[in-house]
Amino acid sequence: MAIEYILVALIIICKMLSCNKIPAIILLVSLLAFSSCMEQKILFKFNRDVDKTFFRKIPGIGDSTFMDSFKVSKMATELQIYRASFKEKYIEKDNLLEFTELNDSSENNNVRYLNVTRYSQDLYLIKYEFIYSITEDAVTHNIPVATAIYFSVKHNGKGETIGITPCYFGIINVRQNLIAFNTDLSVKEDKDHHFYLDLHPPGKNKRGLIFMPANFPAMPVALKSTFNIEKIVRLDANKVGGTKPLVFNINDIFKDSNALQFHYFKSLHF
Repeated sequence: MAIEYILVALIIICKMLSCNKIPAIILLVSLLAFSSCMEQKILFKFNRDVDKTFFRKIPGIGDSTFMDSFKVSKMATELQIYRASFKEKYIEKDNLLEFTELNDSSENNNVRYLNVTRYSQDLYLIKYEFIYSITEDAVTHNIPVATAIYFSVKHNGKGETIGITPCYFGIINVRQNLIAFNTDLSVKEDKDHHFYLDLHPPGKNKRGLIFMPANFPAMPVALKSTFNIEKIVRLDANKVGGTKPLVFNINDIFKDSNALQFHYFKSLHF
């Protein structure tokens, strides 16, 4: 189950149960029980399948246009990949052992004396830059843009991939220090069994998410370079706020400042 879906469901249940007296982690554990539903093995391996072909339909990497009409004048030459890894672990609660899903960097205590191998997921944030051009009054302007891709890969206890969703494409707003994800992506497989990301048609883009802050390290070093997503805003209509955007303060919900900590994983060079 994707982390943002868990957040939405958590808020809905809190509203329904007036859960000021119910620890959020208990509700989160209950929701995670549904993560194993409809399990289907997917022959996807990140280190094998995520290459330039995987991004063939993405603006600035494979596609020649940006926002359906602007020509890309300089493609991206580097993709910086950041990862947040989660595993289901035991925690002690009210004299019981209960499962929860924790970031590997979590500050919350989990049981050390009883190890289990269960569901896990890796969240990926990919940062890259390219240049697109616009023409006004017969004058062409080249405009640099920083962009991001997000997707989640879910695994069963055997380490097999059972889901690659949700996936988004968005723009990094450096001035406001945020990532605005405004385009849904889906993972497809071609006839040669190569996986790739594809943009949903504009009319089907129903989601709007903001991740903040976007404190990507300037010169990342493997494992040592990290940043935390502290807040997620869901802009589309929802069952809790109606037309009012939902705001998820990560630390308030999980009581863990590292609940969405991303580590620099590696870079791809084209």
